[in-house]
Amino acid sequence: MNPPSAAAPIVLVGSRFDSFIAAGLGVSAADFAEAVGHGGYDGLAEPVPVHLGQGLDEAAVAGAGEAVERRGLGDRLLLDPRDLPTPIEARAVHKQDARNVLLADFEYCGPDAFEASLRLHNDNELVQDHQSSPHLQGMVLVEAARQMFLAACELEYLRPWPDRKFSFLLTRIDTRFDRPVFPLPLRMRLTAHRAETHDVNRMRFHVETRFVQCGCEAARSEVAAAVRPLGPTRRVELRHAETAIAALEKARPLAGW
Repeated sequence: MNPPSAAAPIVLVGSRFDSFIAAGLGVSAADFAEAVGHGGYDGLAEPVPVHLGQGLDEAAVAGAGEAVERRGLGDRLLLDPRDLPTPIEARAVHKQDARNVLLADFEYCGPDAFEASLRLHNDNELVQDHQSSPHLQGMVLVEAARQMFLAACELEYLRPWPDRKFSFLLTRIDTRFDRPVFPLPLRMRLTAHRAETHDVNRMRFHVETRFVQCGCEAARSEVAAAVRPLGPTRRVELRHAETAIAALEKARPLAGW
């Protein structure tokens, strides 16, 4: 790889983002560490910021930082591993595999407002089979909006009932994309326009998440949902499934198909 010029910031990303790397926009943490070790950055005349993009984990960032320190370039390559955001607990966004968690540094910002950073694992389920251009595919943001809603519920709105389990029934997801989103740092802010929790058996939500990258709003997503106690909802769901199975023999293609 060819190290960037002294004036250009360096962006570290996961190897999954090969199109971003091939365009000269970023470098994988492993390739960066190797280049540092081989003296590729020894000639820097002035300090260069090293930004942590998407697809990185603690081990990759620590390896890059150790390479910088071993080479004695801590005053030229300004890399701080503490810039890597801390992922939220998988249970808060209904995930079993921590690699599929998209939220980090989740925080309560005031009445009905929450913020988080996007942290996209290099092996996240959404990027393993489609990464053909430098930007992130839209499904990553749609899923991040869903996780923002779940986290707001689990960590704030449902706290009065810590021992109860709930069913989350999405009724609408509407996402608008205004500009491409790249594997760079990204902040998300959720505002709950509706959070009806006075009746635990019939809670309703309408939330909006805004995605901001490099100071510009890139997208926004609205989620509407109903939240109900799990037991009664599961029984209703199973009855619907039984009805659907019984209707299979009578099913016909839609008109015009």
